[in-house]
Amino acid sequence: MSDDGERALDRLTSWREDTYSTRLSRLKQRRRDVLAVGAALTAFVVAVAAGAAAAGIYNDVPGWLRALVLTFVILAGSGLAFAWMRFQEESERIEEAIEHHGDLATTRIGDRRLPRHADAFWIFGLVCTGLAPLAFLTAAWWAAL
Repeated sequence: MSDDGERALDRLTSWREDTYSTRLSRLKQRRRDVLAVGAALTAFVVAVAAGAAAAGIYNDVPGWLRALVLTFVILAGSGLAFAWMRFQEESERIEEAIEHHGDLATTRIGDRRLPRHADAFWIFGLVCTGLAPLAFLTAAWWAAL
């Protein structure tokens, strides 16, 4: 990485330096990210659940592989839902705090942590969202062979 790139990374603020309004913006962006990945997961589910090709693939593979695809889809959806709820709860808390004390918007948030387990749920949902299509692709190749 070049010196300019390293200096740019040094200028990024940590979550401990956020103001209340900056943290709220970050939380809202993360909620939008979760919704976008959830929409992609939904599109995947619709694509693999519809049509004769998907039914043919599922008929030609072992039950454990069908179960694996379904498991990844359910785990991904659950992880994304829990992440979204955690980000939403924290957004509401910060919005209430700003509403009651308007001067908080520009105040540093300090050591107030990010929503508990939200990032873990988010990463878990992302990983499972990526694994579900891979499992389906494995099923497609299994059926082809």
